[in-house]
Amino acid sequence: MKELPQLYLLDGSSYIYRAYYGIRDLATAGGMPTNAIYGFTRMVLGLLQEHNPDYLSVVFDRPREETFRREIFAEYKAHRDAMPEDLAPQIPYIRRVLQALNIPALEAPGFEADDVIATLARRYAAEGIQVTVVTGDKDLMQIVGDRICLLDTMKDTRSGPQEVFDRFGVPPERVPDVLGLAGDTSDNIPGVPGIGEKTAAELVRRFGSVEGVLQWKSLVNGKKRRGNLHAYQNQALLSKTLATVRYDVPLEVSLADLQRQQPNLEHLMPLLRELEFEALEVVFTPPPPGVVEIYSDGSGRDSGPGGYGVILRYGEHEKELSGFEPTTTSQRMELLAAIKGLEALNNPRTVRVFSDSQYLVKGMNSWVHGWIRNGRLDTPGALANQDLWQQLVALSRHHQVSWEWLRGHAGHPFNERCDKLAKRAAENGIQAAAATRQPEVPDLDQTVIPVPVVPAARVSVPARENVAFEAEEDGQLRLY
Repeated sequence: MKELPQLYLLDGSSYIYRAYYGIRDLATAGGMPTNAIYGFTRMVLGLLQEHNPDYLSVVFDRPREETFRREIFAEYKAHRDAMPEDLAPQIPYIRRVLQALNIPALEAPGFEADDVIATLARRYAAEGIQVTVVTGDKDLMQIVGDRICLLDTMKDTRSGPQEVFDRFGVPPERVPDVLGLAGDTSDNIPGVPGIGEKTAAELVRRFGSVEGVLQWKSLVNGKKRRGNLHAYQNQALLSKTLATVRYDVPLEVSLADLQRQQPNLEHLMPLLRELEFEALEVVFTPPPPGVVEIYSDGSGRDSGPGGYGVILRYGEHEKELSGFEPTTTSQRMELLAAIKGLEALNNPRTVRVFSDSQYLVKGMNSWVHGWIRNGRLDTPGALANQDLWQQLVALSRHHQVSWEWLRGHAGHPFNERCDKLAKRAAENGIQAAAATRQPEVPDLDQTVIPVPVVPAARVSVPARENVAFEAEEDGQLRLY
């Protein structure tokens, strides 16, 4: 079955603030702050590389003073602090980055980004486009529906109708009713005093809407609650209006305007250099002619499950590989990742292998030569992970290979992508293994005591730390 075209709509303000608070104390040599620009650019590039949308736009808020919600309720978002002083000068650069990436940036006078996103999402979902809204804002859960979902890239979670119900206790279209009764402190929406989200959800499920709750407030339990619903009914209706996104924003934009385009490198590369983002330049710099670049990483524990992630680059082309091993060590996964990358090459090549594993890089650059000379590589049991070292040596003989070390978790885009691929493969493998594990058959001759079922938690595979090996060591004694 052919997949639907993919449209990704990014909540620009959410991305900017996550970037700003996620990375601190980053500036150019001249002292200009760049933490938000760098974090924002990295997140956008990661989204493009991982999800490869057909259509894309970043949507920004207008100043809060210019929106219709501020006109009908002067205190709307009034409690929020002004933009930090070191963030304000970074906003024009973020827009320049988007322009150089050929990603359209949208906004609409009088409306918020949520309204623009809602209007576009409903319009193009109705035309058969799969719409993904990239945000961490719970308010947008109300637009989830057929061919519309939310993606929180920080938590790596998607929200469909079921996730909305799990969060609010009502279907997506009733989220504004819950917020109308309970209010929303983040936006300074007042709601009805004494009614929280849980109670609001119960009332909406019972009476259908804010209007239904107000019509039948005499049936609501609790004298004080009934009194508040009577006294604050206009405030409840106003709060629902404030919490409800608009689907009628006048936008002169077509789907073709949102089609994914190649970056304008003539503008982008000088901008990255001006911002001193050398690490990001590699994303837009293809390997030299005739050279294949392999980035590899492994993730796992000692004597536990593990995953590997690999990215191959040749010219303008990229390929991702990942996999899972149920029983392994972190060192084996580092070696296996490089093996999988080399195995993907059909013909002899000039290859540059990049890894943050000193164990792998030092092994292939220096240790292995000594093992070959003294016979340890082929002497059974002479080396830890001997089978994998032998495979690496055999594969390397088919190519002209150089082995290069990258500092792990230092912002290198391909190294971080491989790390993410490896961890995700490990987690998915662990969860799949748990789901397919056969239940034990109880011994009927023994008394069976029921054990409470504990919901399975998401398993997080910790990153292993880089190990620096001393010059006189070959790393082998450290593996036992």
